[in-house]
Amino acid sequence: MKNSVSYDRRSFPRQQLQYVLNVDSQVTGRKFGHILDVSLEGIRMECNRPIKRLDVYELSFHLPPEVYGDDEIHFSACSIWTRPGPRQGTSISGFKVMQYWQRTNNHVALSSVISDYESFLRSL
Repeated sequence: MKNSVSYDRRSFPRQQLQYVLNVDSQVTGRKFGHILDVSLEGIRMECNRPIKRLDVYELSFHLPPEVYGDDEIHFSACSIWTRPGPRQGTSISGFKVMQYWQRTNNHVALSSVISDYESFLRSL
């Protein structure tokens, strides 16, 4: 019997999203994709276009006012891995969050902000 080996090299556990959280490109202002899961250091997204490995992207998303005062969240993320997505011209990609900021809560981890967003949506 073969020993199963885990190839998951993640330092922090993934948090699966139950709700769609769309992400926009800060460069184009257009939808970039949506987040599938998040950890303290990274994000896995379904992207609306093919992604190049090791490219850095400037991204953003909005939260409802009840979560963080309708703050726009900005972050830079480097593509670590990528593969073709479920639809032609899309990709599933893993990103390492390089920098993250928002006007009011720049000390909060991005994964905490997303967790608060999901908790808010579950309470509706």
